[in-house]
Amino acid sequence: MPHRFSDFAAVILSIWLASITPAYAQDDPITLADDPFEVSDPHATSPGESTFSIGGSYERAATGRVRGTAGAESELSYGVAPKLDVRIGQTGAYGNLDIRRRLGTVSADVPGSTEGGTNANLGGTTRLGALYQITDERRVMPIVGLLGRVRALYGPGGTAYETEGTLLFGKTLRSGELPLGVSLNLGGVYRFDPAPGERTTRTLLNASVGQAISTDTALVTTYAREQQELGQPDYSLVQVGARHRLRSQRAILGVAVGFGLNHNTPQLQLAVAIQWEFGGAR
Repeated sequence: MPHRFSDFAAVILSIWLASITPAYAQDDPITLADDPFEVSDPHATSPGESTFSIGGSYERAATGRVRGTAGAESELSYGVAPKLDVRIGQTGAYGNLDIRRRLGTVSADVPGSTEGGTNANLGGTTRLGALYQITDERRVMPIVGLLGRVRALYGPGGTAYETEGTLLFGKTLRSGELPLGVSLNLGGVYRFDPAPGERTTRTLLNASVGQAISTDTALVTTYAREQQELGQPDYSLVQVGARHRLRSQRAILGVAVGFGLNHNTPQLQLAVAIQWEFGGAR
C-alpha cells in the first residue's frame, strides 16, 4: 500500500501548489458544519478556487482487546465550473478497525462479526468524487447539493470498492452576524462484489446544528447514523465541538468530541481538522 499513499501525496501537492494564491472570503459567514464533524456542507467550491483539509482522530472502542484507533484524513476540492467541484481524498487508520467502517477500512476478521478488535490492523481508503450544488438558498428553500464518490478500500480483509451518493441540505434559520443553521445529509453506499455477511447497500443519515457565537467562531452539534454489516447495530454517534476561523492563516480550525450510542460505535472520539482556502476572490 505505500505506493498508493505516495502517488496520492504527489497529486495533492501538485494541485495545491498550482492554486496557492490566498482566497479573500474572510468576511463571509463562517461555515456552520464541515470537518471534523460527520456532515458535509452543500456549498460547492467556486471556480478556480480550492480547499485543502487535513485532520486526525483518536477513537476508543467499547469492547475488544485492542480498543484504541488512530486515524488521519485529507481531502482536496477544486472548483471546475459554477456550482461544481471535484474532490480527491485519502484516509488511513491503525488499531481496532472493526469500529472504523465509516473511515473506509475493510472489516477485520470474519465479515459480519461483532467480536473483532483482537488485533491491531492498518487500513484506509482512497476516494474520488464531485459535488454539484443544485440550488441556492432562498427564503424557505434550503441550499441543496449532490455529492458522489467512488472509493477503493484497503485493509486486512483485502481491497474492496464502493460508490457513494449523498444529498446535502443546508438552511439558515437565523441570519445576521451570529447565524443559526442546520444541515442534513441523506445518502446511500453500494459495495461491489461484497463478501459473505457484507451488505451490498447501506444508508446513512447525518444531521447538524450550528450556532455562531462570534464572527469567527461557531458551536456545532452533530448526529451521525449509518447501517453496518448484516446482524450489526447501526453506527450511531453524537458529536459536539466548535469551528474557529484563523484569519491570519486564511483557515478554519475545527475540534470535536464524539460519544457512541451503542457498542458498534466508538465509545469516545476526539477529532481535529483544519481547512485552508486558496484561489481568487468569490
